[in-house]
Amino acid sequence: MEEWVREQYGMRVERLERSGRHAAFWHRQERFLLVPADGQSEAEMEERQQMSRYLRAKGVDGVGELVKTTSGTYIASYNGQPLALVRAPLPAARFRSLGRELAVMHECGRTCPWPIVACRRIGQWRELWAKRIDQMEAFWSSKLASGPSSLFDRLFIESFPYYLGLAENAVQYVADTEIDEEPGRIDYAAFCHERLPEAKWVGGGEAKLPTDWVYDHCARDLAEWVRHLYEKSGLGCQRAVRQFFQEYEHAAPLSPFAWRLVYARLLFPLSYFECVEAYYIAVDESERTRREGELRRLLDRSHEYERFLASFAKIAGISNRIRLPAVEWLPPA
Repeated sequence: MEEWVREQYGMRVERLERSGRHAAFWHRQERFLLVPADGQSEAEMEERQQMSRYLRAKGVDGVGELVKTTSGTYIASYNGQPLALVRAPLPAARFRSLGRELAVMHECGRTCPWPIVACRRIGQWRELWAKRIDQMEAFWSSKLASGPSSLFDRLFIESFPYYLGLAENAVQYVADTEIDEEPGRIDYAAFCHERLPEAKWVGGGEAKLPTDWVYDHCARDLAEWVRHLYEKSGLGCQRAVRQFFQEYEHAAPLSPFAWRLVYARLLFPLSYFECVEAYYIAVDESERTRREGELRRLLDRSHEYERFLASFAKIAGISNRIRLPAVEWLPPA
């Protein structure tokens, strides 16, 4: 790898180490991370570099910076794997709560003066979800026709109609929100994360990496963190969820439009879709076994998650001020 780094970036690796899943090295007393860039484009990386510059100019701590190769690209191939290089400061202690830190980052995104196009996801949820639903429904139909050849096949065939209904409810919830509610300033596009719980800065383990970012409604990050809290603790997450929203709203109060988008995203069964997709593309048997266990847990907790969804306004502490339209088939809160 040292030779490859010298060829691609003109840097001498002085010390090589690991940072979680990423290779890290030092060069002239600066730390760099090599981050997977599967499915990413040069246009997205260029925009993420603009986001990084803007956050650093605004004084946001711990922000990484993308580095170009000697040929002027942000993505380079190492043994067939596309990688991006990030100049990553050592993670420092976070003095703000996660909610407030997110609110600061989101607000910077709302004031960004540059057009963000390649990384833009705001307003696209319905279209992206509908495409994902159609793809999985077609795959399910083929499995139904051929019959199950494994336990996972059987679980998938039996469970998909339920999760299809949940996903379609989520799409409709977004559509109704866009009709019923007027977005405010808080609903402008912000600097968000593809998947906030996977961003290592949240736990203090890494810098803020541009490769994690997209340009979307703040509800994306908020809902994905709540999903993470629920998946970690089940209904025991209630205090943590309420505290998280209190911290965020102390800095950036959410609109009814934003709250409804948070709820719509929680309705969409993302964990189910990702589990099924990961199982069927896995080549490693241990990975398939792991995904089978994950699917069993999801199915076992489906009724509990219905109760969580039904009680969400109360759990989040907004039931006396925000009206979230009820999903009729959910149990009473």
